[in-house]
Amino acid sequence: MKSMRSLEERQFSNQKKRFLVMSKISVVIPCYNVEPYLERCVSSVIGQTYPELEIILVDDGSTDATGELCDKLSKTDARIKVIHKENGGLSDARNAGIDVAEGEFYSFVDGDDYLELDAYEMMTKEMKSGDVSLVSAGIVVENINGHKHINMSNESLILNREEAFLNLLGPTRTIGQSSCNKLFRNHLFQGLRYKRGIINEDMEILPKILDRCNHVVLLNKPVYHYIRRSGSITESEFSIWKYQGIRNAYDTLDLCKEKYPQLGGYAHYYVMDSLFKTYQELRRSSNCNTFWKQEYSLRLRIIREYFYCSNQDDVMYECGERIKNMAIIALFGENLIPKLVSLKHRIMKMKER
Repeated sequence: MKSMRSLEERQFSNQKKRFLVMSKISVVIPCYNVEPYLERCVSSVIGQTYPELEIILVDDGSTDATGELCDKLSKTDARIKVIHKENGGLSDARNAGIDVAEGEFYSFVDGDDYLELDAYEMMTKEMKSGDVSLVSAGIVVENINGHKHINMSNESLILNREEAFLNLLGPTRTIGQSSCNKLFRNHLFQGLRYKRGIINEDMEILPKILDRCNHVVLLNKPVYHYIRRSGSITESEFSIWKYQGIRNAYDTLDLCKEKYPQLGGYAHYYVMDSLFKTYQELRRSSNCNTFWKQEYSLRLRIIREYFYCSNQDDVMYECGERIKNMAIIALFGENLIPKLVSLKHRIMKMKER
């Protein structure tokens, strides 16, 4: 029995030493009125098979009991820190967490989402090479009715900086535009923070981060569960704030013109796609008639981007069908397309007679 206990003690000691040399991950969790969901979120973090964590709960001026719950949870695990601050939005809350983070790696989890329990173990394995700056894994999108959809790469890949940009700009986009399914080396945020006072803050910062990366790993494992619920930031009625995605796309185009001119055609496709998605959001909103001027402006800009993309052979080869479809819908309007399709079918039937 004595020798058995000694063996167990040695095993525990070796395990402890292994944990001590692990690189710490700072997990920043912005919390705003997420009391019903926060405990599940935090449980999925403290239960990680990778234990070397610094968990930073940022109460962003919640008006429910979220702040009190943060304090309660901090007493259950010594790795949890709590920041209470005035409401400043998601970007401001993340920045507050980054400012006090001490880990070699950064991770961001929204307070109403949750992780697979082996998420950080899988992602840190891909960080063994010091040349890997960022790991992007699969994300599971869940509706409140339980329906799930997985977005991830078909296979695990290592991309250089230009390949990572091409993945972001092109039709696959398996790198994802969310910060929450990613593990970042801390140097990527040196002198860089999320832009305050905007939506689509992930799309604004991601191209700047990729520009600092050496290599990026796409991991074909789903690790993050994003809960799509009514009332969340991304689930609201159309407003002029939705134009932020377009501004981000044009900023990315400018970055590519300066540093990656060989990807210029794909950058224009990225802009066209952003314009089109904003147009679709506008058309399908209940207050679309309020923005009729913006609708026609969007349609004209989509058509303008079409003329640029149509002269890029590589882009048309890979994305040509979608580019043409977006241009046709922009030209005739989303409501007119079904009527044109119906008319086409009737003409074809008449010819068959």
